[in-house]
Amino acid sequence: MHEGPSRGSSTVPEDHSRPTVSVIIPCYGQAGYLGEAVASVVAQTFTDWEIVVVDDGSPDDTAEKAQRLVAAHPDRRIRLLRQVNQGLPSARNNGIAASTGRYILPLDADNLLMPEMLEKTVALLEAEPSVAIAYTDYEHFGKESRRIESGRWGVDALCVRNRLEACSLFRREVWGAVGGYNPNMRWGYEDWDFWIGAAEHGFVGKRIPEPLFRYRIKPSSMYVKARRHHHGELMRQIALNHPALFTPGRRLGYSIRRLLGALRYRARSGLRSLYRRLRRGRPPPAWVA
Repeated sequence: MHEGPSRGSSTVPEDHSRPTVSVIIPCYGQAGYLGEAVASVVAQTFTDWEIVVVDDGSPDDTAEKAQRLVAAHPDRRIRLLRQVNQGLPSARNNGIAASTGRYILPLDADNLLMPEMLEKTVALLEAEPSVAIAYTDYEHFGKESRRIESGRWGVDALCVRNRLEACSLFRREVWGAVGGYNPNMRWGYEDWDFWIGAAEHGFVGKRIPEPLFRYRIKPSSMYVKARRHHHGELMRQIALNHPALFTPGRRLGYSIRRLLGALRYRARSGLRSLYRRLRRGRPPPAWVA
């Protein structure tokens, strides 16, 4: 369990003027997209929110861009937090610590919310006190366009693969109980590690089967670099962060389930490709004969 008051404190003074939702937007080298991300929050049908933009020691003009956005929306609760570069987990933690909302929504600076994201996720948490995390389907845009369905919640399922995106609404108590995002996941998968911690602490997540946010696909991103260059070490770190869940026997079971899942995915992809080929009147590939 990682410790530290800036990551684990969920105590917020009782203040009836504080917003329902705090949207936390860390930014490092993404100033060119920051305006779009903020605009997608401003366009929400649910309006009781604040934004905390965290300039994580960004080498570009993130701070200047954020200050212009604050000035452009004087009637909105938008703030800038500046820090030396500490990495995404710490940037999220520090933004959450500086925020006051009952519910937290992390939003990466290059992604976008659909207009009803907050309205529908807040409604779920308000209607179902036993649910601590409201997550949704989402759309890829940019380099590719497609809808992604999030998976079912459950501690074993989450240990096999990540079932939901970082951009999910959760109660502040979740962050406090888990201890925040673990700084040892600086190179990626910090959200996956956080969701495993939430499930490990008994928190329940529930999916809204609608695409309510948009995930930008780029040739190079933190996730792409994590998958290509750090996947093995990050998976080992997740196991070290949650030793009770990743005993040798359970790790073997998770590995088998991942392998079977990959085989099913490849089989479905092959069948879809074959179907498209036949619809175009082209002959089947040699492996079909």
